[in-house]
Amino acid sequence: MFDQLRQTLQRRLEKLTGQTTPLPAPLSDPEYANSLRVKGNAFLAEEKLEAAEACFREALEHNADDTRTLVCLGYALKEQSRLTEARVVLKRATNPANTDSEVFEALYLLGEISETQTDLEDAKKYFTSALEVKPDFTRACKDVVRILQKQRREGEIRPFLENRVRVCPESSEYRLMLAKACTDAFDFLGTVDHLMAAVALGVNEVNINMMLGAALCRLEREEEALPYFDMAQAADPSFAHEIQYHRGYYHSRSANTGTAIDFLEASIRLQPDYLPSHSLLLFNLSHGAKAVNRSYKGAAQRFAQMAESIHPPMPTVPAEPIDIATKTFRVGFVAGEFREHPVYHFFVGILEQIDKARFHLVAFSNNQSDDASTQVFKTLFHDWHDTQHMSHAEVADLVRTQQIDVLFDLSGHTGDARLPVFARRPAMVQVTWLGYFASTGLTTMDYILADAVSVPEDSNEWFSEKVVRLPETRLCMTIPRTFRPIPVTQAPCITKGYITYGSFQQSTKINGQVLRVWAAILESVPQSRLRLQNKAFDSASITGKIRADMEQAGIDLSRVDLVGATGWEEYLEAHREIDILLDTFPYPGGTTTAFALWMGVPTITLSGTTMLSLQGASMLKCVGLADWIAKSETEYITLATRFASDAHAIDALRQQLRTISENSPLFDCKRFARNLESAIRFMYQDKLTAAMTPQSTSHTPAP
Repeated sequence: MFDQLRQTLQRRLEKLTGQTTPLPAPLSDPEYANSLRVKGNAFLAEEKLEAAEACFREALEHNADDTRTLVCLGYALKEQSRLTEARVVLKRATNPANTDSEVFEALYLLGEISETQTDLEDAKKYFTSALEVKPDFTRACKDVVRILQKQRREGEIRPFLENRVRVCPESSEYRLMLAKACTDAFDFLGTVDHLMAAVALGVNEVNINMMLGAALCRLEREEEALPYFDMAQAADPSFAHEIQYHRGYYHSRSANTGTAIDFLEASIRLQPDYLPSHSLLLFNLSHGAKAVNRSYKGAAQRFAQMAESIHPPMPTVPAEPIDIATKTFRVGFVAGEFREHPVYHFFVGILEQIDKARFHLVAFSNNQSDDASTQVFKTLFHDWHDTQHMSHAEVADLVRTQQIDVLFDLSGHTGDARLPVFARRPAMVQVTWLGYFASTGLTTMDYILADAVSVPEDSNEWFSEKVVRLPETRLCMTIPRTFRPIPVTQAPCITKGYITYGSFQQSTKINGQVLRVWAAILESVPQSRLRLQNKAFDSASITGKIRADMEQAGIDLSRVDLVGATGWEEYLEAHREIDILLDTFPYPGGTTTAFALWMGVPTITLSGTTMLSLQGASMLKCVGLADWIAKSETEYITLATRFASDAHAIDALRQQLRTISENSPLFDCKRFARNLESAIRFMYQDKLTAAMTPQSTSHTPAP
């Protein structure tokens, strides 16, 4: 889903900086030249460009070096698309000897000409030069940012804007631009700081309070956010549904699922067509401890009805019989996670193994920011399309023009998803897979890829999609790639004389019930320790909250180590400190479980009744660790206690587990790629048959 704070900031900036620059005012040069320039400006206002040009040329005969007249003539020529002539005139105005402060206008116009001629670097140079002459020229600042975005140099935007703020500390516009840049970088602390500075400089608009509240919620500082939300709602009641959404987001991040659901339901009641609230509600219901399949299905159907009414399906392209065995399929993938993300680790190895001669791969990337992982992704697709700044309708049109046969959704109701694109049905076959663990609810989503463990046969009714079960597993982990060898070492319990339990899960997955079960395990295994590692523990507020929650659950904090962010290889090496991983529930690990298996560390997981809560069970069965799967909290505690009693057995398993894992379906990307190719052919044939058979009945296909 889209970040509403980012969108609000963008609208604010467009309002502030999207105004046209007024034409230059006359200077007090010789009276006749001045009158000619005034007359020429009048012609410009009437769009009589040739008449204006004549006046400016005559004026220059009487005052050849007048900056404003040169700027006006350059503008008139540019508007007539006589760019080379315009550049010559404007260069006269920007000669080093000219100290007239109005030269910034000439520099700016030269930047516009360079951009028109697709020389972005030259355009950026001129816009920056205009800012050096006129530091508070916000329009030029906005254009530099826009060009950096075009050049895919987003990493330079924030330093550039920070310099603008240093040069013009009293500019509220620059503060707002920098607040947006901080939001884009997920630095909500910076967002708050610069919004506060803008308020101190006199910005007094209701949406600033809204943005401050939203940013504070992202920082898990809801108590501070509430007054800003109250002020925003009092000034403009139309903000009410967004406020409820942001409060729901806060409680989602704080693992208060029930409270989050209440706020999101309130948001939907206030604004039924606000799709972000629907998606965040469904995400919470998909793993909520008190959620049941029936309540999820009802909420998913409600989302689908709204999404498909807002984004009605496109006209259907008639299906034609084909030879599946010889067809080259055009397969599209839509996601906002083509970057460092679990999707990367579960997808890159598969993409490398797919038969590129038979499957033409097209990416539709909704990334809010790219990174090194994005560059790896780009090498594995035949075609790459950045869709971040496109509307849902535009993306759907693009998919249609690309003649995509099978379109995959990799995000579901998470992150920067594009489900409204699928509501418009731009492809004949539409599939959801990988990044989400429940039904999308859309009637236009044809299939969902699963496996027999995560979606048992008796669970089909909870999906609006037809369930296609892949052999063995729906997930396949790419073997970790490191710059140096990361060998499996001896289990720490052998040398330390005690068991170290661990978890690398997000703090949002560690709810009160999980902590109470972990407390019982620590009590059952004297001298054992618990090591939790997550980048969130770099935050003092989050660390304080988790410590308070652990104390309330009865955990002795002297037996707990909290570790913050580390580098990639250091993260893998941290498994050397852990004997047994304890999975969270009902939202289990995925990427963390697979990485741990590769490092020789087994996980105890609790199986549930939903696709998500069965994820851990599916992965452990793939590597032959079915006996590490608990069916109840009591059994979870029993397993954790029993396995801890035999240190040598833990170490023996540790030494074998990497080899076992790499040879299992969970890490065999080549094998998985063949299964995925078969599923693509099957789904296309199944959909083609259904499209050509009006009376076809619904069934659950299997490749």
